[in-house]
Amino acid sequence: MPRRTWHPSEVELNQSLNVELCGKLADSYGGSVTLDISPSGLPVRELFEAVSSAYPLLAPILAGGRIRACVNETIVPDDAIIRQGDTAALFPPVSGG
Repeated sequence: MPRRTWHPSEVELNQSLNVELCGKLADSYGGSVTLDISPSGLPVRELFEAVSSAYPLLAPILAGGRIRACVNETIVPDDAIIRQGDTAALFPPVSGG
């Protein structure tokens, strides 16, 4: 049987996703955190879980259910998929006048 050589273009590689943290979320880790995501992406609800796991000081705030996600500058629901190359941000409720 011939031996197969794998080329990087044939292998799905995880890439880093930079997640901007807004408002009080930035207090613990600064303005952003980085996660590795697969090429198939992940739903926003899994992004919350991944951030909570990798950055435990954010877990209580994210568990409260009031934090929203923005992907490519658009507020998205929890079932939206974040893909490699997207921009992502998490932000707490805001009020203004």
